[in-house]
Amino acid sequence: MILASSAHPHSSGPGRDAPGDKPVRRSHRWMPRGVRRLCLAAVLVGVLLGGYLAGGFVRFAEEVSLLAKPAPIGAADGIVVLTGGALRIDQAIDLLKEGRGRRLLISGVNPGTSAATLARMTDTDRDLFACCVDLDYAALNTVGNAEIARNWAREQGFRDLILVTSDYHMPRSLREFDRIGELRSVTPYAVRRDDLWSAELMPNTAGLRVLLTEYAKLIAARVRLVFGVAQTDSVATELAGLDP
Repeated sequence: MILASSAHPHSSGPGRDAPGDKPVRRSHRWMPRGVRRLCLAAVLVGVLLGGYLAGGFVRFAEEVSLLAKPAPIGAADGIVVLTGGALRIDQAIDLLKEGRGRRLLISGVNPGTSAATLARMTDTDRDLFACCVDLDYAALNTVGNAEIARNWAREQGFRDLILVTSDYHMPRSLREFDRIGELRSVTPYAVRRDDLWSAELMPNTAGLRVLLTEYAKLIAARVRLVFGVAQTDSVATELAGLDP
């Protein structure tokens, strides 16, 4: 006995659409609920972190702007100036001549630069350098500057220092000096970079780039401090020592 097939003679067979049927489209964007929640949490964390960093940069720029305004300064035991910016050494030597400190440490000097060269560049009597100025050739960065300054202050018996550096560099420098402890006080004396600011004490384009770069370095310093990670190669040990 032959059974008649119930299939249509033109059937496309199992798993295939009939000629008149519309193909079923499957969405490729579908993802498990757990993955969606994870993505949403990541976006939320990113937004919060971005807002925190943006707000922190605004506060940082305001702090630098305030430091850029000249303020009266008292006397201290010693003066430390960090090399790397225009007019820093000139300002520090002026403070020394005014009697704001008994000695001056110039930290991070290029190994090829002598005391005689610095005296000539700053139009300073060589005798002042021989008497009251120490040169540090070992510090390679701000961390090294703070470490060398601490050792110098300890050797000199100094507890109170005046710190001279550029306005944008001062917040990170103060943090590194605070990290080393031992000192009773560190008074900031920020050297204003007029080429980075407009008349309204707002950063211009060049100033904004400098501030963003310095802010990134400040954030990195904070992260190192939180996790207790020491910055390597902060002092050239083979050059350690001061040259009076």
